[in-house]
Amino acid sequence: MNARFFKEKYLKELELDIANNLAQYRTGNFDFEANNTDHYFEVAFEIDDAKLKKLLPANKNEAEVKNCILIFEAMKNLTHFHARDARLWVYLTHTVLLPYTRARWVIPADDMAAVKFIKDHFFCIANRGIERNNAASRLWWMAALCNRTHGLSLEDALTTLLYQSDVRANIVERPTTAQCLNVFSAILRKLHESYHSDKKLFERTLIREAMKKLNLAGGVKLLGVLPEQQVNTLVSDCLSSTQF
Repeated sequence: MNARFFKEKYLKELELDIANNLAQYRTGNFDFEANNTDHYFEVAFEIDDAKLKKLLPANKNEAEVKNCILIFEAMKNLTHFHARDARLWVYLTHTVLLPYTRARWVIPADDMAAVKFIKDHFFCIANRGIERNNAASRLWWMAALCNRTHGLSLEDALTTLLYQSDVRANIVERPTTAQCLNVFSAILRKLHESYHSDKKLFERTLIREAMKKLNLAGGVKLLGVLPEQQVNTLVSDCLSSTQF
């Protein structure tokens, strides 16, 4: 199907009406509203619905890796511009990905907690909502980031990145690493080596300290313009000097 985006007005109405729609989020659907042409518009790139329906609602590393690859393949023509549009992702979590979203992110029984939870995972709220919290967009963005990694396959890069959530947050949420491809690739390659050996680099304190050192180095050197080999050496030094 062509990609569908909720219109801004309807998106706002949905968000304001979460508390009144809790029954639909828990066990119902939004088919009537979502198929109303007054509520959405289309953009001419294809989305493979069949692949989206194969997403696995399991909170396990293997399932997350498969889901990232599936959604990336299902939306292979998606541009970064459109991928930053909340209206696309909210349409998906309320339609074809509604069963996956409610199974993967189980809505709390308490109604007040449920409203906040739904905002986080069915919508795209706040600055990091698209890249970190929305049930669908987070998968695509992790795949998009890992797909640019030098020296690792998409599956290997995702397996490494998704292995430990604290490590992932320390890498992805720091501009020094997430926005510089050579730095991100160098870190992920070192983590991949550790993943297949002693997993030492996945210790929370160690990776946090290593990222601090790398941030300090980034304040002195323009990491984005350094040759790849020099970046590799710098990353290795920051990681090795932190191990104890």
